[in-house]
Amino acid sequence: MIRKLFLKLKNISVRRVILLLICLFFFSCAKDAVTGKKTYNWYGLNDDIKLGQQVIHQQLRALKKKKKAIDEEADPEMTRLIREITGKIAAISHFPNFPYETHYADLDIVNAWCAPGGKVMVYSGLFNPKEGLVTRSEKDELAAVLGHEIAHATARHVTESLSRNMSLAVIGQAAAIAVGTTGSGIVQDLFQKVISKGIDVFIPAYSRKSESEADQIGLFYMAKAGYNPKAAVDLWYRACKRRGDKTSLFASHPGSCERAKNLEKLLPQAMEEYQKLAH
Repeated sequence: MIRKLFLKLKNISVRRVILLLICLFFFSCAKDAVTGKKTYNWYGLNDDIKLGQQVIHQQLRALKKKKKAIDEEADPEMTRLIREITGKIAAISHFPNFPYETHYADLDIVNAWCAPGGKVMVYSGLFNPKEGLVTRSEKDELAAVLGHEIAHATARHVTESLSRNMSLAVIGQAAAIAVGTTGSGIVQDLFQKVISKGIDVFIPAYSRKSESEADQIGLFYMAKAGYNPKAAVDLWYRACKRRGDKTSLFASHPGSCERAKNLEKLLPQAMEEYQKLAH
């Protein structure tokens, strides 16, 4: 629908364009199912899914081109664990029917992300004993990271940001790509594209507000999925004391101790959800 509207822009007056934008604004404003807030998003859920499919496809292609091990080839046990935790969190999320897809790549970058529509990528550097963030044997810590990243997808932070911040021309181009099948440049509109060790690596870029929302949503996701939410507080306190380069989770997720403190305030409520599963 959005694509058809933009195809008509060339043939209508500026006044009509303005009226169309006003209509789109009111049409696109709705109560978000995840956060409960009023949100402005020109995209539908199917658009989120298509955008995410393109992101994960391009990342996997870049990794394979550089002959980096992926999934079972990289580490069958870790791949199984990541998929197990993702599946449990996805099942209790606001969008359990997203076509979730989880990948593990042997890349020494301390990061993980979830593209729109539930496409999860975890880099092995996340578990690096010296520079990483997650203790390899701690399921709860990994659940804290995955819950946070999945929350970005269910809260639809990428398409919400595109809708809110981009110019009409860029939104029109991105919307056309989202509902079409072409457009290799869409990833640059979604994630930061950085070069690390000769590989195109995709790192999400979110506002502090979106990060805060994902913190809160992810905390309750992990608790409802059966993982101890205290691990999230401990993990983000650890993260707030560290810094990394532009490929690092420490850099792509603002390392403010305030975030950990905010999670700590929510911990009693999250623990109630977690403890329900023990009865």
